[in-house]
Amino acid sequence: MIRSTPTTQRWGIFFVLGLAVLLLAGYLRHALSLTDSILGVPLDDAWIHFQYARNLSQGNGFSYVPGVPTPGSTAPLWTLLLAGVGLFTENFLLPALLLSAAFFLLTIWLTYRLTLDLTGQVGVALLAAAGLAVTGRMLWASWSAMEVTLFTALSVAAVWAYQRRGLGGVTAVLFALASQTRPEGHVLFALAVVDAVAAWRWPYAEKRPLPTWRGIAAAVLIYGAVQLPYALFSLSVTGQPLANTFYAKARQSTLYSWRTLRETLQYHWQDNWLALLLVPFSFPTLWRRNRLVGGWLVGLWLLLPFIVPFLWHHGRYTMPLIPFQMVAAAVGLHWLTGKLRRGWQPAWLAVAGLWLVVGLWTAPYWAGMLGYNAREILEIDVALGEWLAANVPAEATVAIDDIGAIVFKGPRPIVDLNGLVSPEMWLVLDDADPPTAAMRLLATSGVRYLAVFPDWHPALVSDPALARPVQRFTTNTHSIIFAQEAVVYEMDWPYRQSIAPQVEISALLGDAIQLRGFDEQTAGNQLNLTIYWESVTAVSQSYKVFIHLLDSAGNIVAQVDQPPVQGLAPTHRWQPGDLVRDPYQIHLPPDLPAGTYELRVGLYTDANGRLPVSGDDVVDNAVVLLRLEIGD
Repeated sequence: MIRSTPTTQRWGIFFVLGLAVLLLAGYLRHALSLTDSILGVPLDDAWIHFQYARNLSQGNGFSYVPGVPTPGSTAPLWTLLLAGVGLFTENFLLPALLLSAAFFLLTIWLTYRLTLDLTGQVGVALLAAAGLAVTGRMLWASWSAMEVTLFTALSVAAVWAYQRRGLGGVTAVLFALASQTRPEGHVLFALAVVDAVAAWRWPYAEKRPLPTWRGIAAAVLIYGAVQLPYALFSLSVTGQPLANTFYAKARQSTLYSWRTLRETLQYHWQDNWLALLLVPFSFPTLWRRNRLVGGWLVGLWLLLPFIVPFLWHHGRYTMPLIPFQMVAAAVGLHWLTGKLRRGWQPAWLAVAGLWLVVGLWTAPYWAGMLGYNAREILEIDVALGEWLAANVPAEATVAIDDIGAIVFKGPRPIVDLNGLVSPEMWLVLDDADPPTAAMRLLATSGVRYLAVFPDWHPALVSDPALARPVQRFTTNTHSIIFAQEAVVYEMDWPYRQSIAPQVEISALLGDAIQLRGFDEQTAGNQLNLTIYWESVTAVSQSYKVFIHLLDSAGNIVAQVDQPPVQGLAPTHRWQPGDLVRDPYQIHLPPDLPAGTYELRVGLYTDANGRLPVSGDDVVDNAVVLLRLEIGD
């Protein structure tokens, strides 16, 4: 075992930090080789923080689109930190990258200090720090320009402060700052409070002063005071205490996602399987010295499946557990080798060496992943944002899937289709039929363009009469974005602000829907018909439209039966005053005999039949739109 002296401690941790710096440099160099030396980030979410920070630093408040307040950041502390950068420059990319790398280095030092306090052994502490330094996912996160490493550093700092000071004022502030960086921090603080109360029954071995009710209450009040401003802001805007992003992503159809649990364990096994195997051996020491390390490590693993249906972005929500995994593993190895009466040092060194080799083994994979991820963001999101800035009017509203770089590079009024900054989309996402709910919301919100991954929205973009593609963006890999093609569409929605039919009609179907008129054009054996509807009141049922072409004997020779706009604008979505443009193509039989034919239209349900019609030229609860003369 390494002998503990001040010099050993200082130079040992400097060596580990130097190793981390070398690895960071290698990762960045490899990533730049894959992006043609263009600096980028592996997640579009980093650009979301840049946009918030730019608006905040320019006096536009906590908004994504200037003038529209919205609590769309789950990391307000990170956003505030970047807003400080924005006071000096709008080039957030390089400062954010350097900050996330710096917080990774700080986490390594904190991991070392926490382990040293737990074991009193420099070698064990250096092993935990080195294990973290070589972990590929954490190195990836260090160049993400995201809040991951800040939250990780604050979490380790809070647990270390809890180890040394108990649940005092400084400790409560650290826990509170962590929670302002990631909402998972609330779980960590709750575990600390539970552990503080449990210490009355199971005191720690080092004879810490037992916490008092007054001390715990003071810590809770301090913690709550730090949380209050952003929570009140969220409540005032959305009626919810947490950020939009939490509610947009924390959606699942089952109570518990076994997929999330399985993926979490897989990621942490792949980070370092040997370290994970050593974790259980740490529990005797952690129970006597710091139960919060093990409680947080296991607790978040078990809790996260209640919140999200699957892991996002290489499992970044549990990356902050990696230093705790390394702390527990190092403590476990120390306990295990301590049980050997003789020959323990060679065994300890062999396991420690293997541990570091296992961690380094994944370095090429994660360095490549960093580059591929960044390249995809550059080729899709950044390129799309720059195109919008050059080709779409500044006042045009755009509905977007990935909102980060697109909005930062091409600021426009937006609707976020995933609800991260547009809480009005939550009802759409929770709807039993999201495409039709989205159709009405986007149309009535004045959206002119969609900038989307078409595979995500086939119902919205499959009809060229509604969605006209104007620009495509592609990438060759599929490593972080869930699709390899994004398309900008110019939209012609069925819901209209005004209508001007070629032929005006006034017919009332039931007491809820008015037929306002139609357009008609015959091209060969095809009759192109567009019907215009107006909703008089909210419609509760989904009606089908029937269009029948009848000969003089009343026989149907051509017909169409379907919900309005091929089901994309069903009548149960209609609200008072809605105007709906409903196009059809009716194919006429090529051998149609000469004569006079009537084109009739109406509404019906399979259960109740046709809706009663009142108005001129009504036959059998159907409106006669026109009479066609077909000659020889």
